[in-house]
Amino acid sequence: MCKNLFIRSVSGLVFSAVIVGSLLLYPWLYSFVMMLIIGIMTLEYFRITLGNSHIWSQYITIVCGWLLFFLFYLLMYHHIQGIWFLLLVFPISMIWILLLFQKSDIEYAKAPHLFVPIIYIALPFSLTNLLAFDALGNFDGFRLLSLFIILWCSDVGAYTIGMSFGQKNGHKLFPRISPKKSWEGFVGGLLFALLAGFLIHRIGWLPYPLIHCFAISLLLHLFGVGGDLAESQLKRHFEVKDSGKIMPGHGGLLDRFDSAILAFPVVIAYIKLLSL
Repeated sequence: MCKNLFIRSVSGLVFSAVIVGSLLLYPWLYSFVMMLIIGIMTLEYFRITLGNSHIWSQYITIVCGWLLFFLFYLLMYHHIQGIWFLLLVFPISMIWILLLFQKSDIEYAKAPHLFVPIIYIALPFSLTNLLAFDALGNFDGFRLLSLFIILWCSDVGAYTIGMSFGQKNGHKLFPRISPKKSWEGFVGGLLFALLAGFLIHRIGWLPYPLIHCFAISLLLHLFGVGGDLAESQLKRHFEVKDSGKIMPGHGGLLDRFDSAILAFPVVIAYIKLLSL
């Protein structure tokens, strides 16, 4: 137990250091790390859903994800015209063309999974560019880092409170999909998220009124839990325990970012719609 906790802690610290470093140093480093994460998570998704099917199309999908992120990056950093997003048409068309050579009905039925990572993985992480850069194209990773920290605190709160009060006599949150999650852990994660949002507001990393910082923390927690459950349902359907092994004690990057995949787009939409 102690050994597993140590491995999990070290792995989590290394992961956190990479994210923090990429957001506080250089825009090119941020883009490199995010594109690397997109590529690895897409591979993990294909490992779960497709295995060795449609190999060349899998590679093209990864290129689509990278291209989508890079176009958002150029849009915010260098203010390129939106027409360049038409470049996505060509690799997506190539996926459809390769499917013409698929003779097996069983294999063809798996084809929709080729397009899911573009929306499920690449788009949420591409939208992070909308927070990492201001309207003038200046790089400032503190707002995006704040979202990560609140989400991490939500995870820590859910884990510690859930393990302490929700495992034995607790109330199950969604036992059909994730038997270990409890309402006690859900509430613990919410409290930690709200506390993190308050502290980050106090130090000035989220330059919004306190009520909006609480709202952002609430949305991150709620949709973070939803993203976690959605990935758990995916793994349960395909009878897979972890999405990968790149993070000892945690599993794959898809296991680690499952909360952010749903939570970040919602919060970014909230910030942009309210012109915060």
